[in-house]
Amino acid sequence: MDQGLGSWLTKREMISGDRLALVDRHKSFTYKELNQRCNRLANTLRDKGVRPGDRICSLLQNGHEHFELIFAAAKIGAIYLPINFRLTVPEIEYIVRDSGSQSFFYHDEFSELAKGLASVVRFQNTVYCGRSTTCDDEAEYEAFLGAGSNQEINARVDPDDVALLMYTSGTTGRPKGAMLTHANHVSNVHQITQRLPINADTRALGVTPMFHIGGTSITMLPTLYQGGTVVTLPAFDPLAVLELIEKEKLTALFCVPSMWQMIVDELNKKDFDLSSIDFLMTGAAPTPLHILKYFQERGHAFYEGFGMTEMAPIVSILDKWDSERKNGSVGYPAFNVDIRIIDENEQDMPTNGVGEILCRGPNMLKGYWNNPKATSDALKGGWYHSGDLGYLDDEGYLYVVDRKKDMIISGGENVYPAEIEQVIYQNEAIGEVAVIGIPHDKWQEVPAACIVIKEGFNLSESDLMTFCSERLARFKVPKTIFFTDELPKSGAGKILKTELRKTFGGINIASKN
Repeated sequence: MDQGLGSWLTKREMISGDRLALVDRHKSFTYKELNQRCNRLANTLRDKGVRPGDRICSLLQNGHEHFELIFAAAKIGAIYLPINFRLTVPEIEYIVRDSGSQSFFYHDEFSELAKGLASVVRFQNTVYCGRSTTCDDEAEYEAFLGAGSNQEINARVDPDDVALLMYTSGTTGRPKGAMLTHANHVSNVHQITQRLPINADTRALGVTPMFHIGGTSITMLPTLYQGGTVVTLPAFDPLAVLELIEKEKLTALFCVPSMWQMIVDELNKKDFDLSSIDFLMTGAAPTPLHILKYFQERGHAFYEGFGMTEMAPIVSILDKWDSERKNGSVGYPAFNVDIRIIDENEQDMPTNGVGEILCRGPNMLKGYWNNPKATSDALKGGWYHSGDLGYLDDEGYLYVVDRKKDMIISGGENVYPAEIEQVIYQNEAIGEVAVIGIPHDKWQEVPAACIVIKEGFNLSESDLMTFCSERLARFKVPKTIFFTDELPKSGAGKILKTELRKTFGGINIASKN
């Protein structure tokens, strides 16, 4: 068998067989047990007709099924596609049809989504995985897994074969499937473990959603690669996180800034024993200095990372010793990642010059699924064109000054205004619309819609929000509507969102409501 994700557990069974690999609520598995479960799942999938290159999709909370599907798919050369369970049925249907997925696994929490999906898509294999939050009703998944042999699969897996397909929202309103190979993940693990203290003694908590690349590949896969222990929570709850750190003596935790703020709020109410922690990690959005200082004053090493799905995901890491000195930076590039800053003519910018961030490395995506144009545009000249604006200082540290065009990051979720605008324009009362991000006390930023109503039409804020709620995931629905007589435009007729941000962008939604 060639090197690939599927071989990781095979080798770990030999090296670390009796060591604890995974704790998932009421269940725990050694490396031997986890590998044999993945073998059985892989053999069952193959017996059910899944072949190399076939796509296996899921709607799952964090838990052992995620890991078993990642490794089982890899063992037979199939491709795993975890889907964001916060999407609506039409959004999920697009991803399933675009990817051509034929096998589907889901938790009970998403039964309604699964039912709606079943009315428009027919799968070759559909497996109900029970509830992720209790020990009940996992019989169907366990029977499916248990039907297979625990013998190793000897499928040929090339390092350049796709292992994971991760869909990212696009500025055109249609999500794109980033093809991440076995080699991409090996490179990502090596670069992360070189900078973060992840080893066989690591006990890492998986609480950020694993349908995001950060939830899967920042600490989870690196910890299993190194022979440590992964502990999962189905969903984020700050009190549950702190209680689990105490109970399981966890050493590592990755969260997005909005999660860290909620954890700080809980710690201000009641103290918890966090003495087992070796390091904390943040990413997905800028982290306020007061959060960094809060944990530093408690003696905890705090790292900040910058990454993207297309880089599997790591691009740069701000090391613990630089977290205050270089606050505002997202750190120094990962060891095998190159970064360029270019102007509109693709010429390199000087030190401290702001331009588009380009990056490349062995962890760079193979391309976008079924989308050659998007692939050629994104990988022009062999560099991934991120669309982010930033600069490199005189020490080579990266600073991100703006996000992909008008992208909004709400509670760690990427929200693209163009997608929301397309939906709003489906309402016949809309003359013009522009979506911007505004501050929020809890989620840091949320979408707001600036609307011009057509003459002769009436539309209330609640009516428009209901309209959006029926067509968009909850985190994409505008949290407030600004009605205006006209939207500012350039001489060429382009809506000037910079002017809208000046007018409305400083309004804090929590204080407004």
